[in-house]
Amino acid sequence: MHISKLLFTPFPRPRFSRRNIIWLLIIGLSSSTFILIFKPFDIENQTGEWFIDLIIFSLGIVFFFSVFIMEFVIPKLLPKLFENWNLGKAILWYSWVILFVGGTIFLYKSYLDGFRDFTWTEYFFVLGRILGIGITVSFFTLGIISYVNTKRLSLISSAENYVIKAANSESFRLNLNHIMYIASDDNYVDIHLLENGNRKKMIIRSSLKNIESQIVNPISPIHRCHRRHLINIKFFQIKKNTSRHTTIQLNGYDDEIPVSKQYADDIIDLLQIRP
Repeated sequence: MHISKLLFTPFPRPRFSRRNIIWLLIIGLSSSTFILIFKPFDIENQTGEWFIDLIIFSLGIVFFFSVFIMEFVIPKLLPKLFENWNLGKAILWYSWVILFVGGTIFLYKSYLDGFRDFTWTEYFFVLGRILGIGITVSFFTLGIISYVNTKRLSLISSAENYVIKAANSESFRLNLNHIMYIASDDNYVDIHLLENGNRKKMIIRSSLKNIESQIVNPISPIHRCHRRHLINIKFFQIKKNTSRHTTIQLNGYDDEIPVSKQYADDIIDLLQIRP
């Protein structure tokens, strides 16, 4: 697996929806409740005054608004920044989100404290606390553990609508789950699709390599098997496999595709372990 390819893997962006806003609010309020109950990092009300508990609880509200601005407001104001979103961009963006949220909560806390601990050391302590509390609460609130596996990542990748740019600079959207295979035909490619049980073919002016660079990545179901073919591994079965010749067949159809020697081992392994 090449790191460079992994970084350019399309990555889902959270949509601006009531459901996502509610989940974000739940995480913020859960973080506040977590702090009040478990008192992590010695964050506690040592005075016994009720309004101090209210101030501590308000940290979750500040967290909510900080993330809301970064995740939903900024993308609306600067949409071009989020075009062709991928894993590499997500890593950079969420690193900045953590710094922004940490800075906002740090300023809020410093303001309430009269800016007595307004230092870089305290700022990094705040960042550490946010990471520790945020990750802990997220695991319990959203059940993230059940999603951290290769199958889930593969589903995310294949369910995404990829924006494909053709040779004439025109662009179109493709869902990888609908692609059965792609065949090169000189300066054109034939994209064989299965949508809602109906088979169809799309012809576009492009090289196969151009399409490959945009939809093939370490967690994509699309793989190159021949200099003229890309296939979706879930649509094929092994037809013939000898030391000299390997052929695969499209499930439910007569289409047969040759597999080049340099790709044969990988393709056979993928087809054999496919659920």
